[in-house]
Amino acid sequence: MLQNVRVFIASPGDVAKEREYLREVADKINQSIAHEFGFNLEIVGWETQVIPDMGQRPQSIINKQIGSYDIFVGIMWKRFGTPTGEAESGTEEEFNLAFDCCEKFGTPRIMFYFNQEPFMPRDQNDLKQMGKVIEFRDRLFQEGLAWYYEGAEKFKGVIDIHLSKLIVQWTKQSKRETSKIEKRTALYPYFAHPYPMQENFVGRQKERSLLLEWLEKDPTPMLSLVAVGGMGKSALSWYWLNEDLLKKGKKFDGVIWWSFYDKDSSFERFLENSISYASGGKVNLQKIESTGDKMQIFFDLFRNANFLLVLDGLERLLRAYADSGSPYQGDTVKDDEKQDFRVCTDPNVAKFLQWLSAGYPRTKTLITTRLFPKELDVIAGCRRVNLEIMDKEDALEFFKRQGVKGTRAEIEDVCSAYGFHPLSLRLLSGMIVHDMKYGDDVKVWTKYNPLPELVPKEHHILELAYNSLDEKNQAFISRVSAFRTPMDYDAISIFNDFDSEDKFNEVLIELVDRGMLFRDEKSNKFDLHPIVRMYCYERLKDKEGVHTTLMDYFATIPEPEKIESVDDLAPVIELYYHTVRAGRYDKALVLYSKRFCDLIYYRFGAYQTIIELLSALFPDGVDKLPRLKYESSQAWALNQLANSYALSGRPRSAISLLELGIEISKKQDGKKNLATDLANLASTQMKIGELNWGEANHRRMIEISRESKNEYEEAIGPRELGRLLAYRGKFEESENELITALELFTKLDEVQPQCVVWAYRSIRSLLMSRAGEALKSAEKARELADVRHYEIDVIRAEWLLGAAYLMKGNCVEADKHLTEALTRDRKINLVELEPDILLEFAKLRFKENHKKEALKHAEEALQIADRCEYRLKQADIHNFLAEFYRDADDLKQAKKHGETAKERAECGYKPALEKAEKLLKDIERG
Repeated sequence: MLQNVRVFIASPGDVAKEREYLREVADKINQSIAHEFGFNLEIVGWETQVIPDMGQRPQSIINKQIGSYDIFVGIMWKRFGTPTGEAESGTEEEFNLAFDCCEKFGTPRIMFYFNQEPFMPRDQNDLKQMGKVIEFRDRLFQEGLAWYYEGAEKFKGVIDIHLSKLIVQWTKQSKRETSKIEKRTALYPYFAHPYPMQENFVGRQKERSLLLEWLEKDPTPMLSLVAVGGMGKSALSWYWLNEDLLKKGKKFDGVIWWSFYDKDSSFERFLENSISYASGGKVNLQKIESTGDKMQIFFDLFRNANFLLVLDGLERLLRAYADSGSPYQGDTVKDDEKQDFRVCTDPNVAKFLQWLSAGYPRTKTLITTRLFPKELDVIAGCRRVNLEIMDKEDALEFFKRQGVKGTRAEIEDVCSAYGFHPLSLRLLSGMIVHDMKYGDDVKVWTKYNPLPELVPKEHHILELAYNSLDEKNQAFISRVSAFRTPMDYDAISIFNDFDSEDKFNEVLIELVDRGMLFRDEKSNKFDLHPIVRMYCYERLKDKEGVHTTLMDYFATIPEPEKIESVDDLAPVIELYYHTVRAGRYDKALVLYSKRFCDLIYYRFGAYQTIIELLSALFPDGVDKLPRLKYESSQAWALNQLANSYALSGRPRSAISLLELGIEISKKQDGKKNLATDLANLASTQMKIGELNWGEANHRRMIEISRESKNEYEEAIGPRELGRLLAYRGKFEESENELITALELFTKLDEVQPQCVVWAYRSIRSLLMSRAGEALKSAEKARELADVRHYEIDVIRAEWLLGAAYLMKGNCVEADKHLTEALTRDRKINLVELEPDILLEFAKLRFKENHKKEALKHAEEALQIADRCEYRLKQADIHNFLAEFYRDADDLKQAKKHGETAKERAECGYKPALEKAEKLLKDIERG
């Protein structure tokens, strides 16, 4: 006979979803392990105690029963609940009673807390209650009884882990055997985006055996499953994970399935959810400021644990598939000589993959992707497997299960004609069994549908599958393909123009059966295979009208009250994308500039997101003009996109856009835009070592500004020229230009540009080894940075303060400011300044005699500088490495780096060139 284990939920009334999820998790535990060990979880909450006649919460009845429960779970959201007299809410009163029972009888208990502000106070009463909520929360955290979670959807993964731990507590107190349960409860996986597995998956035994061999016998920590779309990478990985591992009792400390195809599946979100899962919700994610810090915490949690990660659809993090059109994109990508289309768009992702594949931590990682990341090309810790076509025997078995009739030879001929391509065979079998004219006989069907000869096989089967639908269903599936991400029933219903809901449901069922549409029954969300989406979207006749409908749909979705991350802007970003796809480029640009431009540029520093958003205005390619009506709008879009390219470490892409903008500005009346374009171009040219071109363009910009009598641009010119001249070693001329700029900006009462001038004066002083002057200028830059608080100004000033203090020998202050600079830099992914900060850290650690750490920082700085072609930074880093290896008596390495530094500095970077030449002479003398 099963013993009931009673679990009480204490919660305010506004967490209905969390209570529902708790019941789902309890049901799963009951089905998987509870009955096996002789108990049954019973979930009880205040809502089950409501008296029908009164419709109220009978607090006194509940309070009397608290002591009879075995496990106590408290949930709180942003409101405190109904006051009860003695306590501020029923939830608090219930918890207090449960706490007393725990002290007396050992009843397990736990409290979850939503980790954002409790609520926005509307009046004094709200303000008072918020104080009580915070006081209650802090009390629970101090006693170690509370955990964070981030919204109802994420609650499920957290409660899954904690409820399992509470069961172990209960079994220990009830003197039951716990070792088996502990092992079993540790196995619950976290499926962030469950794969909508279709029916009749068969075979792939060879590939599944290979994956198992890699997992159990191969020390290589990462395996990348690479194949074009439609080959079944995701299906194979999902089946292997669930059927071959989890259902057969394979032991892990934890399992994470993450799909980058989902709309809420950014790399940042992956880190956050993984940390929450691995820590059991104990890590306060709001206190982790930068992506780099999140990565470090991730590895701290996973370092010594036996986790399995499956990262599905990793190509979405590579340049070839990173733009807004990737959901509609097939396997054809624009190649380039350097294979940069395979590069990770975010340097943090590249670093993260390299760390994972380096055998640190012990976690094993399976990747599925259409393209192999370039950053893993030379990494021994990543094993690449190209997924081949479907096995012949598997294909025959699949057709049989699908209900296709025919002889072995007949079915084999059909499968062979389509190259044993899994998606093609699913679509083909779906057509055959649903063909009302020829039935499910493969011989009869092929008689009237000749097999392909010269056309691409996948294209041919998609054409047949699409054409086998009636016109209304064709139109419907094409309209649905305009969604970029999975959609729920309400969303997909906006395209319901069928006679009734029943007819609409029949159409959905048929499309799912045919393999044209995926359905995740658990979440009741629908999606299309990327290849199917691409094909159907290409045949969408009224793209403008459909995207206009989607514009209207997303326009009704409200933004969160509080914008704390780019993810909070998801509804308006979707609105932007569909506005672009509707062909309303100018309206999209207005939406971008007014609704979220400043947020994502200045506050979040989401430069890659900006690149994706603005690139959508260039449907003919970013080497062509954006499809905007006015030339002024075109020039603005080009400048915005170029700035984000430059700041995210792609200066050459920025230069191409700026040169395009200059051609537009030459045609316009007035020369203001031309002066701005030339200044931006010259600054970017300087970064890659084109100092001659940069100086010429700065001087030309100054002339144009004076001719047009634009005082602001006239001040920008000498400011930027002054910085460039400092790198050329023309220090006196540099100071004159910077003083001129400072006087002009002071006259104009422009504070933020003055901040930049003081920063450039600090750089000049550092190049001259004048630590005192550098520190004074950096302090002034930091003071002015707080006036407008542009994050880039703060980061630059903190970096220079750290560098100046280091030059003066004050390591404590240097560490403080460099840490602040790097934390802020990585929080907004400001690639441009990261190598400079890391190099100063390398110098600091070298001075402190932490040689290993110094080398690590220097190599990391060099990796970024090489990737971005920052020639001046390369010279500085190689000079440091030459000094480092000379100190270690490795003269061969020292000479190598010295020679590289000299070659890099020969572009006109005089201070670095002189240093390299001096180092080489010292090395030669031994």
